[in-house]
Amino acid sequence: MAFVKNGAGEVISFAEYTDVVQKDQRIFEENNLVIPAESGFLTVVDFVENMLEQGTDRILLKIKASTWWQTYNNYVGNTITNLDTLPNVNPTLIDPNNLLNRQPQFTSLCVYYTMKEFILPLISEFELEAADMNKITYYDAKFNELFQELISMADWYDFDNSGTVDADEKLITYAQTRRSRSRRTIVKVR
Repeated sequence: MAFVKNGAGEVISFAEYTDVVQKDQRIFEENNLVIPAESGFLTVVDFVENMLEQGTDRILLKIKASTWWQTYNNYVGNTITNLDTLPNVNPTLIDPNNLLNRQPQFTSLCVYYTMKEFILPLISEFELEAADMNKITYYDAKFNELFQELISMADWYDFDNSGTVDADEKLITYAQTRRSRSRRTIVKVR
């Protein structure tokens, strides 16, 4: 469960094929995952690892597109005045050396996203009562829950690239989990 790196030491994927198999090996045992001929891949392992790289890219883009990323940049002193200058999320700076044990969470995040967006749609029949549709819904919920948790507990990004996440690089936000009713939400009909 380590990040996959290229020859230059840059993170290219949060997960690898074995991580997907560990989450749900039945997908590969019960279903015939057909590799599209135009993909150019010869093995299921290479095909799935390519999808995991695409999933990692989409997750990084989702983080960058979130309002949290702009807030975080302002918090660490990188004032953003124009959204066109908003920096990309560098996956190599996510929990360097795995000191906070956040890398397994990003691995799970990548597997959930890849399962719901890439793998299960290839084998699903898209019937409302199909088990594959339930799995897509399940992995979507798991992804969204973990994504929100990681954004709320942002103690995993080493902004200054020092090798550790310092206290001034952690941005913890608290979510209100209870419902409240205030006067302005009560509608009176006369």
